[in-house]
Amino acid sequence: MRIGRILAGTALGAVLAVGTVAVPAHAATAPATRTVSAAAPTAMEFYDDYWTQAECLRVAKEGQAAGMWKIYSCQKSAWDWDLYVGY
Repeated sequence: MRIGRILAGTALGAVLAVGTVAVPAHAATAPATRTVSAAAPTAMEFYDDYWTQAECLRVAKEGQAAGMWKIYSCQKSAWDWDLYVGY
């Protein structure tokens, strides 16, 4: 389980380093709260924003379970939590 998260973080870091992901500067520098899946997505896209981290993670997990996306990341912004997903 931990190895999967490390691999997912490494894959996400590689995608961010290449510059294929367009995220706000403050989100790109913040560490990902949770990233799931060892497969590298083709792109991370902003999905929606939520008032709490718990709400962001709940929606992220439900979307992944429903097969809407393969990977997700809830990132803290100035006043809420942004959900980024990869297909």
